[in-house]
Amino acid sequence: MHDKFAYFFKSFSHNSRNKILRLLAENQEMTVDALGKEMQINPSTISRHLNTLKMQGVVQMRVDAPSHYYSINETTIINNFKEFMEFLNFEEVENEIKE
Repeated sequence: MHDKFAYFFKSFSHNSRNKILRLLAENQEMTVDALGKEMQINPSTISRHLNTLKMQGVVQMRVDAPSHYYSINETTIINNFKEFMEFLNFEEVENEIKE
C-alpha cells in the first residue's frame, strides 16, 4: 500500500506534469500536439509525462483516430486522496484535535 501512495504522489512531483494537469483542467481534454504547442515542449516529452500520469490513473486517454485525447481522471484522484487520508487514520487525528 505504501508504494501505491509513493508512486501516485510522485506523479505530481514534476512541474511540467502539473502544468499539463492545469491545461487539461482548463480545457477538459487535449492532444499531445496541443499540449506541446501550449507548453512549447517537444511532443515526445509531453508523451513521456502523460505516460507517467496515465500509469497512476491520473489521466485517461480517448482515441478518436488518428488523435488521442487526454483528460483528467477525477475519480481516481479523489479515490486515491481518500484512501491516503484513511491510511493516515485522519479521522482519528481529526477527532483528537477536536477534543
